[in-house]
Amino acid sequence: MLDFKQIKMMIKPVVDGLDHQMINDIPLFTDLNPSAENLALYFFDEIDGRVVKTTANRIAVKRCTIYETDRSSATYSR
Repeated sequence: MLDFKQIKMMIKPVVDGLDHQMINDIPLFTDLNPSAENLALYFFDEIDGRVVKTTANRIAVKRCTIYETDRSSATYSR
């Protein structure tokens, strides 16, 4: 079980790494299109890695959805 405060602390550095930046200038996305699909995969991998490490493999991320608009989104899951 994770407290929402712990989850928020794991997500914050991932979000902050992209916030107020030109995503195309971030090394990962200089060759990879920063589409909603690729951003969903990026957030999934980054946050899942932190969750799995923090919980010693007891908890993992199930899916990640990135919204472009209220009616347009991309979801990545494993």
